[in-house]
Amino acid sequence: MLGSTASRVESGLKSFMDNRTLPLYTMMAYQLGWVDEHGAERPDSGLDRLRGSMCMLAAQSAGGDETIASAHAVAVELLHNYSLIHTDIQEGNPDRDGKPALWWVWGPAQGINAGDGMHALARLSVFGLRERGVAPEDISLALRHLDGATLSLCEGAYLDTVFQERLTVTVDEYLSMAHSFGGPLVAAALKLGLLSAGVREGPMVESLAEFGSKLGTAMRLAEDYAAFWGKGERDQSVQSRLIAKKKTLPVVHAMAEADPTSRRELGNAYAQRLLEPEHIARITQVLESTGSQQYTHDAIEQLMQDARKSLDQSGIPDESRASLEAVASYVVEAPLS
Repeated sequence: MLGSTASRVESGLKSFMDNRTLPLYTMMAYQLGWVDEHGAERPDSGLDRLRGSMCMLAAQSAGGDETIASAHAVAVELLHNYSLIHTDIQEGNPDRDGKPALWWVWGPAQGINAGDGMHALARLSVFGLRERGVAPEDISLALRHLDGATLSLCEGAYLDTVFQERLTVTVDEYLSMAHSFGGPLVAAALKLGLLSAGVREGPMVESLAEFGSKLGTAMRLAEDYAAFWGKGERDQSVQSRLIAKKKTLPVVHAMAEADPTSRRELGNAYAQRLLEPEHIARITQVLESTGSQQYTHDAIEQLMQDARKSLDQSGIPDESRASLEAVASYVVEAPLS
């Protein structure tokens, strides 16, 4: 089901990006997984286009116009990739989605240009709906949702960077940052899906937005959990977060709960210029001894329970509700397995 919806989002993205020939757009196509660094076509990227897919599923739940929903989904996916490009530059991630990160190939300056260009294109995707007869007030509302989510992303990125330099961060501070970073864009995707059906406000919008907000936050915390306890090889972007000493929920929790000896050990590890594998292994042991693994797992489960409750209160058809719940469970449980 997710694959079918994602393929429609992918088609919308390719159609919107078609006929843009400046090498700047080759970089964007590379980020989206369509070409290699030389501009040669790559096989299907297999990316789930999750946020755009959530937009399409929300539109389907309310009988939305697929053309409008597709333009909204394209905007959401472009904004998401704008944020990924900037995150990779800020955190020094050399890889993204199994290939060198865009900035690693073309340099930080061109990476910023590509990311900012995708942000502008996201807005143009929505503006283009005027040609299809969409009312200016609906275009304005869609842009408000997108810009609000983008600002929250920037606030989250700011706090994430500040926390990197602070030894002491409270659990509440971290959860607030994780919400800003992860929740608003998923919530905006769902609101835009409903907007394509003419549903601008009311209980359905509020409930689905709350569902998206909780889900997006849970996704961020699931990445934190997988950084230490995920099975298989650690994703390179997650590995880079650890090496760069970015805070995670289990570490923040352990700093608050550990005994003086363990707290000092964590502090000494994070005082290193870079976290080496032996430091990460020892940190993991401390996190397990302080109950921080279980705490993080429980926090994710609580967010998912709250998300499902909001989804149940949305009033959307049972089939649509089941589809959204299935997607939510998939994207959160995958990093935990």
